[in-house]
Amino acid sequence: MGRGGPLPLRALPRLFLLGIEDPSLERLAIPDDEYDKLRKVLRLATGDEIGVLPGDGRLLRCRLDGRSAVVEETHYPDTESQTAVSVALALPKPEKLEESVRMATELGVVEILVFPSVRSVVRWDNEKTQSKVERLRKIAREACEVSYRTRLPSIRAVSSLSEALEAPVVAVLSEGQGVVTTLAEWLTNAGLGPRLVVGPEGGWAPDEVAKIGDRAVTLGPRVLRVDTAVAAACSLALCVTRREG
Repeated sequence: MGRGGPLPLRALPRLFLLGIEDPSLERLAIPDDEYDKLRKVLRLATGDEIGVLPGDGRLLRCRLDGRSAVVEETHYPDTESQTAVSVALALPKPEKLEESVRMATELGVVEILVFPSVRSVVRWDNEKTQSKVERLRKIAREACEVSYRTRLPSIRAVSSLSEALEAPVVAVLSEGQGVVTTLAEWLTNAGLGPRLVVGPEGGWAPDEVAKIGDRAVTLGPRVLRVDTAVAAACSLALCVTRREG
């Protein structure tokens, strides 16, 4: 407990424990890896407060009791965006991909897709894809805990740009000559749940440009790094809330 009483919800050390469906549970077992993080990284001890996130919008205010968390209160923090934005990333270099996933998650996207493009430097074979995706899910999970989100984004790999384009409302960031529609302009007329597609460091190949067609938009005249483009595009999209009237 803080000096003035219980800690504010946003100040609680938080962790996800998925699958807690029974609202009457009063004591939760903490997995070994999460317990080690609480003890060795956060230096918490029995009696300290934590927030447990079941991944369904709830936050359970708990108190540590050995390797268990004792539930004291249930809250429903309004921390998720009202605009459901997804982002699809043509595979960039690993450090750029991980930073992009972290920032997109903290900003509030609900879905992240990754796919190979013609000019992607990185290639994932079938055996490595699942482990790479699990790594990204771990990064997103930690980003959600830090940024006070109550739901995890979906993260999955798809096979190609064509599959990434399979959404009702799609905009593709492009640096090609002749692209005049800005993302900000496009968003003013976009429908609900836009998907933003971001290309690799080398840009789109001619065949990909043909597939993109009139869905190409620009962030402006400057050349941005992949992670910068992801952060800028997601921020713009998440600020737009369409009101049906």
